[in-house]
Amino acid sequence: MSERNVRRTQISVTTVGGAGAAAGSAVSDGPIVGEITQVYIDYHASCPATADVTIAPVSGVGGNILAIANSNTDGYYSPRLTCCTTAGVAITYSHSEIACVEPIQVTVAQADALTACVVVTIWWKEH
Repeated sequence: MSERNVRRTQISVTTVGGAGAAAGSAVSDGPIVGEITQVYIDYHASCPATADVTIAPVSGVGGNILAIANSNTDGYYSPRLTCCTTAGVAITYSHSEIACVEPIQVTVAQADALTACVVVTIWWKEH
C-alpha cells in the first residue's frame, strides 16, 4: 500500500458591495489533486449571518464540494459524496471522499464589504 501525503491550502475571499449584498470569489493558488478530507471556514468577525459560502471546482464539473447558506459561524466540515450501485441506486450509510484534479473556487455572497471576509482552509490526501 502506498502512502499519501495530506496537504493543505488556504483561500481568502475579499468581498465588495453594500451591506448584506457584498460578494467576492477567489481561487486556490494551484490545483488540488487528490481526495478532499476536511474544510474549515473562518468568517471575519464582522461578517453578517446572511453570508453564503460556496466551494466548488473551477470548472463546475461535479457540482459543489460544500455550500453553506446564511451563516457566519466558523466551522469544520467533512464533505462526502453518497455512493451508489452501478444502477445508480444510493447505498445506505455509504459515503466517499470527494476527488478533485483542479483548482478550487470559493464564492461568498450576501455579506458585507470586508477584507478576508471568509478564509477557507482545505485539507486533501494527495495522489
